[in-house]
Amino acid sequence: MSLSGAPQTGPHGRGQGQNGKTAAAARRQRQTGAMASCFPPLIWLILSCAQGPQPLSDPTPQATLLERAEARAGEGHYADAATLYGRLARDHPDTPEGRTAARRSQSSAYLGSAAIVENGPGENRVDVALMGDGYQLREMRGFDKLAEDIPPLFERQATLREYYTYFNFRRLALVSADNGVDGFGREYDTALDGRTLGTYAGHVGVSAERVRAMLDEWGEHDSLAIVFVKQGVLGTGGGGFATIGGRNAKTTIHEWGHAFAELGDEYATKTHERGGVSRRVNVSDTDDPEEVPWAHWIKAGVRGIGVYEGASGQVRGAWKPTSGGCVMESGEFFCPPCREALVLRIYSIVDPIESCSPLPHPRRHAVQLVLDDPLEFEVEVMRPENHRLEVRWWVIPERGAPMEPEERLQRYRNRHTDRRGRGPLAMIPLDPAATSRGQRSGRHRFRLERGDLESGRYRVLCRARDRTLLRGERTPWVLEDPDDLLVSQRAWWVVVPEAR
Repeated sequence: MSLSGAPQTGPHGRGQGQNGKTAAAARRQRQTGAMASCFPPLIWLILSCAQGPQPLSDPTPQATLLERAEARAGEGHYADAATLYGRLARDHPDTPEGRTAARRSQSSAYLGSAAIVENGPGENRVDVALMGDGYQLREMRGFDKLAEDIPPLFERQATLREYYTYFNFRRLALVSADNGVDGFGREYDTALDGRTLGTYAGHVGVSAERVRAMLDEWGEHDSLAIVFVKQGVLGTGGGGFATIGGRNAKTTIHEWGHAFAELGDEYATKTHERGGVSRRVNVSDTDDPEEVPWAHWIKAGVRGIGVYEGASGQVRGAWKPTSGGCVMESGEFFCPPCREALVLRIYSIVDPIESCSPLPHPRRHAVQLVLDDPLEFEVEVMRPENHRLEVRWWVIPERGAPMEPEERLQRYRNRHTDRRGRGPLAMIPLDPAATSRGQRSGRHRFRLERGDLESGRYRVLCRARDRTLLRGERTPWVLEDPDDLLVSQRAWWVVVPEAR
């Protein structure tokens, strides 16, 4: 169930790093890696030399103690971690590490984190944080088991399974002093301030502010979390956070639809006073087939898509795209408009191109490759479960090279980027020089020979596109992509010297 006014997560509404690194060690590595990725190798070498040799220093005792505490929490030894945080806060109160430990020594606090599923680098994955509220120290192993069950839940859902490798899942260890949910005159001390909301059935909600604070303790994140409230009922979702009372599987996927893709409710049962109908990709306040948010699906003549009354918790005055069966009602599958929104939301975070070699050249870049010997270009693209991305290559003389959008990715304090800021790519009115099917690993190669081109300066362009058309299906999963989120590009300057 969703409530207006997200991110209240209402109704419906990084810790230890890769390979066991502690948060502090992972942060140091990310900072170095981020700098390196911003500069071509030659410039990076010059900057490194200009800085001179960097002195090596041993970590301070308090830094070592903090890493030990985080490591113990990541391993599931929560009592040990709490003891170490307490010692650090007592012995080093005026240090950054001591202040961190003081926060983590509170009766309800963040203790650490551990990876559950890592399908790739966090910089190019949807990072989902799993949290528990109302789990006391002796009960935290129970939450660990619950968290382990969530990735397989995503794998079992058809839409999420197709893009399962685009997700990482991480368990955040949150200890609560009490085991309860605020409401009906009772208050409890819990990590995320779980509470009963004012709906007819008493849906559970949490404090969005506290969820953000716990994510910040982890480190770099995508502002996405699924919270399980031990003593709560039903679920709420919105603003990136899904809150689940207990552990119901169907509720979890439904609330994730609210939290992640801003989907609306497709059921007609009244749960609370919502005011006017909030338009979503799957909910409309009009029955005009040309004005509903999914009009492009109706125009395409997709079977089963129409305008059906009864949605957003009301029998009259709200419409949905299918007669029933969608996850956002009470079904097992996401309807086509919901599925489209989920795929576009995934690609707002995940770049279809994972990596490339050599490093690409921005359009206004002085560095170029010289085609004396053959040049080989390689890209590695993302790999959905049952279809492959299309990869095309162009070699275009400099004067005809298309303009390229500036990198306007919206960057947040928490590291999350939104690819919608880039905008659509320019059309290329030329046939590609090659279309590569690539390997099962997702690697695609393009080779350029000296004899292929006359002398001059050229732009080598590679574009990878997810056409979202699965084998045996007649209609792509995405019909409209105004921001070209399904497409990514890498480009290089190549100079062909005059023949000797």
